[in-house]
Amino acid sequence: MIKDIIQVKRLTFLTLLAFTHLAFISLAQAADTPFGLDDEEEQEVKVERANPDPMGEMLAALVKELPAEEVVNLTLNDEETFLALERAALSFKPKGQVLMLPGDRQHPNWPQGIAPLRQVLPEYGWTTLAISLPIYKSAGVAKRTLGPGPLLGYISKSSEPAKSSEKSDPDTGADVGFLGGDEDEQEEVVVEVVDPVEALNAHRALIEARLQAALQHLGNQGKQVLVLQGESIYWLQPWLKTDKLPKKSPLILLYVEAPAGADSVSFAELIKHLGNRPILDIYAGQNTLQASWAAERKAAYLRAGNKQAVQMAVKVPVSSSDGTDSRWLTQRVEGWLRGLR
Repeated sequence: MIKDIIQVKRLTFLTLLAFTHLAFISLAQAADTPFGLDDEEEQEVKVERANPDPMGEMLAALVKELPAEEVVNLTLNDEETFLALERAALSFKPKGQVLMLPGDRQHPNWPQGIAPLRQVLPEYGWTTLAISLPIYKSAGVAKRTLGPGPLLGYISKSSEPAKSSEKSDPDTGADVGFLGGDEDEQEEVVVEVVDPVEALNAHRALIEARLQAALQHLGNQGKQVLVLQGESIYWLQPWLKTDKLPKKSPLILLYVEAPAGADSVSFAELIKHLGNRPILDIYAGQNTLQASWAAERKAAYLRAGNKQAVQMAVKVPVSSSDGTDSRWLTQRVEGWLRGLR
């Protein structure tokens, strides 16, 4: 009887030992292919992390959802194009054209602001064209040099030769970085610091190139209206100061945001330079920061003597899901445009 018990215990011990051995073999194999990925899949993951393209992914999904006749690829040069969405005026006598620029990290069919205007204004006789813009990169991209977790950090270390200078636990001799070692050793982030002003100026050149291509595509057929959402007004500051936009062309500002490197003083100077131009300035009234910026712009309109500048606060949440904000926006914009001489 005792011999049977000893034999059972011995078999149990050998079974546990075998499972432990298999576990260490799997861990060693994972050193070269983390989490069971083969070399090709691992390389694809690394490339995806190093070169993310969120805007490209959004635009690709957008093209699949929208009617093909709305999708336009505008040419920047012989080798580069960019996406735009166009809807023709549903009228025998079109009133003009509305060119729309979304905010940073927003696509040309952004639900809050751009999309409802782009889709509804053609019913009132306006041709709309919304263009895609590159993402504003003001401070470079942080690069992860080690894995995001302790296990992946250990796997990365286990694939390298051991160094005599590595810290070890005095009792077990194991690497301190294994499963909860020093955080500084587990992850290192490298950030390339860029002057925000230089980044803003470089981005402005990219935006102006797309704007010129869009204007050339539209041609000169009736009144031209420029809709600038988010940070777009700041990107076009130098372009607007060159008076390339006709003085009677209406300007619509939607939920103005200030990008890194922007100067509020220079923005006030731009408003003064625009003079008595028709401007419709719509902001989110429930947003404290938006309301504060709107007050500064209102003071600048008054100092510039602009009697055609009109400000409106959205009285419902910009992100309301029932479409109330979209109806309010389209009705106010269309009514304002209709009232212009």
